[in-house]
Amino acid sequence: MRTAYLLVSHGSSDPRHQASLTRLAQGVRQHLGGWHRGAPMTFSSESGDWRSRPPAASLYAESPIVGTATLEAAEQSLAEQIVQFSRRLSQLDIQQLVIMPLFLLAGIHVKEDLPAEISYAQQQLRSGLQLKCLSYLGSRPQFKQHVAARIAHTEADRCLLLAHGSRRPAGNRKLQQLGRGLNTDVAFWTVAPDLETQIYHLMQQGHRRIAIAPFFLFPGSITDAITHRTEQIAEHLPKLSLRLLSPLGTSSDLGAVIADILQAARQPVTDMNGDAEPSQIAESSITA
Repeated sequence: MRTAYLLVSHGSSDPRHQASLTRLAQGVRQHLGGWHRGAPMTFSSESGDWRSRPPAASLYAESPIVGTATLEAAEQSLAEQIVQFSRRLSQLDIQQLVIMPLFLLAGIHVKEDLPAEISYAQQQLRSGLQLKCLSYLGSRPQFKQHVAARIAHTEADRCLLLAHGSRRPAGNRKLQQLGRGLNTDVAFWTVAPDLETQIYHLMQQGHRRIAIAPFFLFPGSITDAITHRTEQIAEHLPKLSLRLLSPLGTSSDLGAVIADILQAARQPVTDMNGDAEPSQIAESSITA
């Protein structure tokens, strides 16, 4: 069964988000083994077209197809993007479309918005195409191992994981749990404990070299604000060495991590169990 893949992110009006998402898709495709056949064949919801057209479809008969789509900040809804991507696959004899949600936490987007959009898309998809949605990226052991390895290779006395934060305590507890598993402290951008508070706390414990690891995939206005705030703190604390890491999605290694997840999802799928909870995007499949 030939499979295509669709990476779905939150989306942003910041052009760096789409640029980073496209680069990540190209990295995933490279690790899936398609680059040896020629120019990368990736589909972007931003342009609505293939990034590089093959001279003949037969040349790419076995080459991985990796597309991108966004839940928000796009001219089309996610459902429409899925349908458009699917229709462009028809000429390539694709039997299965695997969707990889690039979300870090199981918030309302993962529990409600994604299932609703995918359910709507399946009603319009061509007959014979199997649609499989994987569990979100942040839930995958491979991703957690990737974050752990990144932190372990960072030269610092202590690493501070910095996430957006939520007004819902349950979401923040998940991050605190992740932090304990990674042996890092945790700060939040929008709720307590904030970045400055946690840095002072680490200083009181005797740490002088602190690395800040933003728990964000792609650069944007928030990561810009984090950079600015880190510079301000460093200016007021000259004896402290602060190192700000780049967003997680900018690491070339993440493409390999996602490729491994996708490789494991290539086995044939069956129809979705009608009793399954639609609010939970665990691995599920839909036959259009």
